Amino acid sequence: MDYIAIIHQFIDPIISDPKNIDIREEESRSKKDRLFVIRCGSDDMGRLIGKRGITADAIREVISIAGKNNNEHIHIKITSFEDNKAEETIESNEE
Repeated sequence: MDYIAIIHQFIDPIISDPKNIDIREEESRSKKDRLFVIRCGSDDMGRLIGKRGITADAIREVISIAGKNNNEHIHIKITSFEDNKAEETIESNEE
């Protein structure tokens, strides 16, 4: 199942610039767990999370239902591009 396409279907109408979004699958602990990381600009991050996380929770719930049909646990993490740049800088300084 193409979870990235499903995630795009839900988040593209919410965000201001769908072309400025990056969704990747990252390694997870087991074959049944799948982790998807959504990276976007800080303005869109607020739209995706919503007030009190309601939008993010709804996205996670819908995607997890799709995963249950395949006996998979889907996890979604939302970060901004700015957060990732800060992490890369910290890792570079540690080396």
